[in-house]
This record gives sequence, C-alpha cells and structure tokens, in this order.
Amino acid sequence: MVRWLHSRDTREVPFLVVLVIELVSLASVAAAPQHWLRAVGGMTVGLAIAGLFRLLLSNDQAGMLRVRGRAFDVACYWSFAIVTVIFAISLPQG
Repeated sequence: MVRWLHSRDTREVPFLVVLVIELVSLASVAAAPQHWLRAVGGMTVGLAIAGLFRLLLSNDQAGMLRVRGRAFDVACYWSFAIVTVIFAISLPQG
C-alpha cells in the first residue's frame, strides 16, 4: 500500500474528493427531493474545493482538475460556484 501512495496515481485524489462531494450531493437529491437546495449547496462546495485544489496544487498534482491554465481553471470553478449560489439564493423558498 505504501508503494501505491508514492505512485503517480495519487495525483487523482483531489479529483476523486471533488467527485465524491458531487456524487453525494446528487444522491441526496435522489433520497430527499424536497431538500434539493441542500444538494445545490453541496455541489457549490465541491466547485469551490475544486478551485482551491487547482489554486494550491501544481499542474502534475492537480490531475484531472487541470483543464487549461491555472488562472483560467480557478476562475471557472469559482465563477460557477458563485453563479450557483446566486441562483440558489434568488429562487423563492416556498
């Protein structure tokens, strides 16, 4: 197991963390559709964490979170997170 931890496969761990957050958010909607806004919040957290990982990690460490340049990736992840929060807040809570 120690050999696996030092291999190049660990560069996908940040992507897996974000993927698990997003999947848990989607599963929560399937389990309790009336609480869909919580799932939107979870997805927003996943996007914000993806941006943070992309900001802090090198290109090799970022793995599949790397799409373009670092600045572009961080701007996209955080922009999507901000737009998602604004969208969720602007919806009626009825």
